[in-house]
Amino acid sequence: MFSDDTVYVGFLVISFLFSFLFRKVKHKNLKQWISTLFGISIVLAVSGFHIFHPIICVLVNSVLIKFDRRRCHIFSFIFNFVYLVFFRTITHFGLPYPPAHTNLIQMMLTLKLVGLSFEVHDSYQILLETKNKDVDAKKYFKIIDEPKILEVFHYCFCYIGVLTGPYISYRTYWDFFNRQYWQKAAYSNLIWTKLKIIPTLIFCYFTTMWLFPLSEFKNDSFYTHSSFIYRIWYMYTSFFIFRTRIYLGFIFSELICIASGMGAYPESTDPQPGCGPTRNFESLEKSSAIKEDYSFECIKSIDIMKVETISTVRGATRIWNMTVQYWFAAYVYSRFPKNKLRTLAAFSMSAFWHGIYTGYYVSLCTVPLYLIVEDIYDRRHRDYADSAGKRILWTVFLYIMKMFQFSFWGCNFQLLHIDIILKYCQSIYFLPYVVIAMMYTFTSYTNLQSS
Repeated sequence: MFSDDTVYVGFLVISFLFSFLFRKVKHKNLKQWISTLFGISIVLAVSGFHIFHPIICVLVNSVLIKFDRRRCHIFSFIFNFVYLVFFRTITHFGLPYPPAHTNLIQMMLTLKLVGLSFEVHDSYQILLETKNKDVDAKKYFKIIDEPKILEVFHYCFCYIGVLTGPYISYRTYWDFFNRQYWQKAAYSNLIWTKLKIIPTLIFCYFTTMWLFPLSEFKNDSFYTHSSFIYRIWYMYTSFFIFRTRIYLGFIFSELICIASGMGAYPESTDPQPGCGPTRNFESLEKSSAIKEDYSFECIKSIDIMKVETISTVRGATRIWNMTVQYWFAAYVYSRFPKNKLRTLAAFSMSAFWHGIYTGYYVSLCTVPLYLIVEDIYDRRHRDYADSAGKRILWTVFLYIMKMFQFSFWGCNFQLLHIDIILKYCQSIYFLPYVVIAMMYTFTSYTNLQSS
């Protein structure tokens, strides 16, 4: 039997190679059906009879969109996240647990269906508010025609992003087939640039996995025969393995989009991850005869160098899995009624979206707490440093803290179970939490001294 990682990478590679053939298909309807049928084949191959889960969700959401455009986003949000709980606790209902890859499919499908219901709702609101008035270009771009059941089915089962993402809005999907910017967008150099990173990541992943297996956290000898420093060090190695694995998934997902042409937009529109064009919307209507440079920023998941080198947790979280970050920012953070709780709400929903294991909540729900402390150091100490040398020292300090906390969160994220997490935390004397408390105490004391 193949491991989950082997199957995962195998389908990514197959989808990437298939994209070069898919790009040659010009006819819109044929192209749409090919993308859907190939996507269904992937879902069926990894899910078997568990394919009924995504099919049920697509059908229910199609009805919700038709039923009430004013409130479909609320109904869809509730239904899909409740269904995720059912999906992950299905053994309690006497049904077999779905394969791991079906969980990935269900996660991305949840974002797509809820995102689509918001797009339908927002389009309805814009048309209602601007009735008999001119609609400005930005709002006009957000308007989508209410999709039929078949169109929702095509969107959800398109092979591009069906397994791993990136999150692709319905608007971007529609533009791909109807505006066809992919025919004019250069892509060879971009693909080659991303391909060159893959061998290094694969080498780092397998080497580190062999030297520092995650299973060590479950062995009693790890806690009784290793030093405190080594246990801290292991936290860093586990996060390094996690990063290389995730980076590979992100890069292959981007490669599939670029090779197929999904997410290409005129560079003049300043497309952003997940969002698409953000300005100069008029250029979207220009004649195809006008020469344009094109960008694939819309489907960009990550900038590895920036994530690795940026000095703050806040900065890193904004450029990590950017298309999904856009979804949480657009449909959770910006719409949550209590401003002061928006960050916590976004991270809590992210944990809920990832799963029901304690590790997701221990890691992701701790981030807002650290961000409060980090912002104080960033704005009060680094920004107001009276010399370049002090500013550099504060930057180095924040970077060290960022990697320390990220490694701890990444470790908890992978350990999943509360008993293992507590055992590890006790073995390092809950140091990451102690550090946060000390940082806050120090800055509170210096603030009192200065006042």
